[in-house]
Amino acid sequence: MRNWTIVAALAFLVLGGSLLAQNRSVPTRVGYVDAEKVVQAHKDFKKVQDIRAQAERELKPLRDQAQALEAKLRAGNATAKEQQDYRIVAQSLQEAGRKWTERANAALKPITEEIDQAIARVAQQQGFAIVLDKRVAAQSGLVVYAADELDLTDAVIRALPK
Repeated sequence: MRNWTIVAALAFLVLGGSLLAQNRSVPTRVGYVDAEKVVQAHKDFKKVQDIRAQAERELKPLRDQAQALEAKLRAGNATAKEQQDYRIVAQSLQEAGRKWTERANAALKPITEEIDQAIARVAQQQGFAIVLDKRVAAQSGLVVYAADELDLTDAVIRALPK
C-alpha cells in the first residue's frame, strides 16, 4: 500500500507539473528595434566615429590615386610603371581598408554586446518573445507591416548604460 501511495504521489507531481507548465504564460509578442539608431545613441559610439574618420583621412588619398590610375588603365594609355603603381596602390588600399575595418569592428563589438543585453532585458520585461531589426526585416520582406507600439527602440536606448 505504501508503494502505491508513493507511485501515485510521483505520478501526480509529474502530471501536475506538466499541466502547470502548459498553463504558464509564454511571451508571444514580436517587436522590433531600429538597430542603427540604437547603436548611434550608445555612449561609446563616438569612438567608432573617430576611427571611421581617421580611416577616411588615410584611405581618401589612396582611393583618389587608385581612381586616377584606373582611369588611365581604362583609357588604354597607362604606362607599364603606372600599371605597376596601380597594383601597388590597390593592394595598399585593400590592406589599409582591412586594418581600419578590424579597428572599427573591435570598437563596435562591446557596443553591440551591451545593446544585445539591453534588448534582451527590455524584451523580457515587456513580454516580447522575438525582437527583429527594423531595417533587416523590411529589406528582406520578412515584415511588411508592424504597429508602432511594437517598436522597442526608445525603450532600449533608455536601458543602455549611461
